[in-house]
Amino acid sequence: MTMGSNNLVSVPPETSVQAGVDSFSQGLTRYLSSLSLPAENVLVEPQERLTVMNNLPAIVQRLNPQQKNEAMYISKFIAACGAGLFDAALNFLWNETVLNLRQKVIRFDINYFLDSIITDTRRRASFRNEDDLKNLDDWELIKGCKDTGIITDIGYMHLDYIRDMRNHASAAHPNHNDLDGLQLSSWLQTCIKEVLAKDPEGPVIEIRKLLNNLRTNVLSAADVPPIRANLQQIPVVLIDSTLRAIFGMYTDPSLAAQVRTNLRLIVSSVWENSSVQAKYDCGLKFAVFSANAEIQRKNLAHEFLDSLENGLSYLTNDHRIMEMDQVLDTLYSAHMGWNNFHNEPPHARNLAKYIPANGEIPREVLAKYIKVLIMCAIGNAYGISSSAEPIYTELISHFSDKHYFEFIRLLADSDIQSRLRYSSCSINFRTLASQFNSRSTNLPLKEALKFIADSNNEALPKLVNDTRLRSKVQIITLI
Repeated sequence: MTMGSNNLVSVPPETSVQAGVDSFSQGLTRYLSSLSLPAENVLVEPQERLTVMNNLPAIVQRLNPQQKNEAMYISKFIAACGAGLFDAALNFLWNETVLNLRQKVIRFDINYFLDSIITDTRRRASFRNEDDLKNLDDWELIKGCKDTGIITDIGYMHLDYIRDMRNHASAAHPNHNDLDGLQLSSWLQTCIKEVLAKDPEGPVIEIRKLLNNLRTNVLSAADVPPIRANLQQIPVVLIDSTLRAIFGMYTDPSLAAQVRTNLRLIVSSVWENSSVQAKYDCGLKFAVFSANAEIQRKNLAHEFLDSLENGLSYLTNDHRIMEMDQVLDTLYSAHMGWNNFHNEPPHARNLAKYIPANGEIPREVLAKYIKVLIMCAIGNAYGISSSAEPIYTELISHFSDKHYFEFIRLLADSDIQSRLRYSSCSINFRTLASQFNSRSTNLPLKEALKFIADSNNEALPKLVNDTRLRSKVQIITLI
């Protein structure tokens, strides 16, 4: 074999490789037999080994000189293939892939990676530096690399399959599965193409730059527009990972004040481009903090969600019910109290934070929500809070048939009946009934709403006792 100044070691001719493989096999077989140990089906057939060896030069050429120099487990892979131990070779190949992925995570942004994939804050606290990456399961590592853009979706699917085969057909576990040369050659090519010879690129690099700037620079409002424009071009899977990472950073009590200030500037841009599931994940983490009595993290998580449009609507149902109940009480008190026109708006804005775009309200607070909102929307003898009215109008625009049904039932509520004594309130109530009638597709419900809209101000407070309305309401069925 010869080596030029800039050339790799030349590959021996096929006949030389075959002769070496055959000689090794025969010698090992005789040696095992001399020890009275099993000698059959220990090594893969020489022809299968040659298949790998003949494919190696073209596959390995994808690696640059530095990558080759560092790929110790690839050398062990080749040695195991030549010896006919394909199960061991697969294990070596996987070891090289895992080590390379860990190094990519470290070079990229280890905190971003860990915050993106570890949802349990207590477990996350045990991952402090790069040495702790070995405590990640292999499936977590490759999934995390996919979610953070370090590897592609296609690469992930291939690696997940190879991982599965490694678990069931390699020397990692006792097995008698047969692997052939083409399979091993293909898996080597996949690992080199998707991991060893490939670095993160494109949008994922932009995310790395953004996170680094958030941690190291002082940002201002003037820096936000180009960041917002760039985030709109990032794939949603990377935006979701960024949201989880930013949430993890923000809820860390030890985070520097300036970094948290930077996060506040850009978090709404990340939030509006993320998926619904990623937003619910933030709400779920708040519940976990609460259940674990992590008070500082819980408060910071609530602050994070409170700063976002509809952010509090992504709390888990139990927490959302409790908080909505309290907010409805404060809004009702402000509406009924002195100087209500001035006091209502902040409480109305706070309530709106808990309402998702689809207007879905937990069953436990639905009736209370409808009553308080309708009372505020129809106003009192002096009118409606002008600053809060647009908020009420927006919230009411998300009503559906079940909300309309609760609206009809309000005619039996003594507080509503008392309010309907004022002509302006009655007109507003009947106007809402007319609007709801035009929006509903439920015929019995529409009939009842039309009956209310067509009544007069004097009859409205006593309409609950009208047998004609009762008969219409009795036949209403909601899906």
